[in-house]
Amino acid sequence: MADEQIRQRILDAAGECLLHAGPTARIHHLIAERAGVSRPTLYKHLGDQKAIIEALLHRELDRFLACARTDLTHGGSPRERFVDMVVYAVGYARRHTLLQKILREQPQIVLPWLTTNAATAFEHVLAFMTPHLEAEPGGADQKLALEWQARLAISLFITPSPTTRLDDPGQLRRHLSALFDLGHAPAPA
Repeated sequence: MADEQIRQRILDAAGECLLHAGPTARIHHLIAERAGVSRPTLYKHLGDQKAIIEALLHRELDRFLACARTDLTHGGSPRERFVDMVVYAVGYARRHTLLQKILREQPQIVLPWLTTNAATAFEHVLAFMTPHLEAEPGGADQKLALEWQARLAISLFITPSPTTRLDDPGQLRRHLSALFDLGHAPAPA
């Protein structure tokens, strides 16, 4: 079996084990057993628990980006696309069972990857999406917009909101759209 196939099989098993058992001291044993590989093979292909979770996060980010790419390149104004992508990303993350479980039960595992160590993830997003960005009239900086979409989406899916039902895409879309209108509202008399 090819190395990449073994790696993917291990990642599949890791996702299932983390979803059902959580990150336990026996996680390597459980993953190796579910993947049908030895523990040395598991370590060879992915490493320790931190490396496994990192590899899972990268794979899930790639899956998200593959799905999001079509939304990024659809028609509409830059404002509409910006709002649509944030709403899409928040909904995707809020429906992602494994991500939500880890955020709920052991946030210290994933929060650094989304916050203080997010530069790698942002670079990955930019590298993946840049070939699909269209030039905007007036020189809008699409890379900057993409980074801010990611920053805003991460904040919205990891932090509760006192004003917006984050599980309601329509409400989230209306609130984000209204934020764009703040700078264009007439000054009070």
